[in-house]
Amino acid sequence: MDKNSDRENYRRVTSILYPFSGLKEISPEVVQRAADRGTKVHKICEAIVEGLGEFNVDEEAKPYVESFKLWWGEGHEVVEMEKRFWDDNNRLTGQCDFILKTGKGLNIVDLKTSYRPSKTWSVQGSAYAMLARQAGYDIQSIQFIHLNKLGKYPKIYEYPVDETFFLDVLRVYDYFFENKKAGKK
Repeated sequence: MDKNSDRENYRRVTSILYPFSGLKEISPEVVQRAADRGTKVHKICEAIVEGLGEFNVDEEAKPYVESFKLWWGEGHEVVEMEKRFWDDNNRLTGQCDFILKTGKGLNIVDLKTSYRPSKTWSVQGSAYAMLARQAGYDIQSIQFIHLNKLGKYPKIYEYPVDETFFLDVLRVYDYFFENKKAGKK
């Protein structure tokens, strides 16, 4: 079996963080609607970044897209967009929305359309930074762009890169969830 076909079974960063996110306490229908909205807004924002314009912007997506355009209009240099990374040692994968070049170096950027910030964002960003660093990107910082549901300027959350904390969370996840699947104590 080659490495790429085996990668289909790699764990996603977001799946590892899910038990710690609090999303289990929210109705699955609400979570699914929010995920669908986020996917839709992400695709529109990607088209804007690629210079293709705005397509399929419905009333639900419009304020989030307007919020994104306020931030994007400040000018940003894209190094990568929707880049998937792989960690063969930990059998892990993650995909960040952007790697941007800033005056301080390379920055992981993730767009969010959630109702409120998540306590897992800093860990998610650190995981993406770790994966990107393993792939040769010198990531210096993490930003989560929390798009505003009223179309106002988004809230920017900046986090330090803390690979050790993510690896600690991964160990906890493996102990409580992966070992259980394998029938280990």
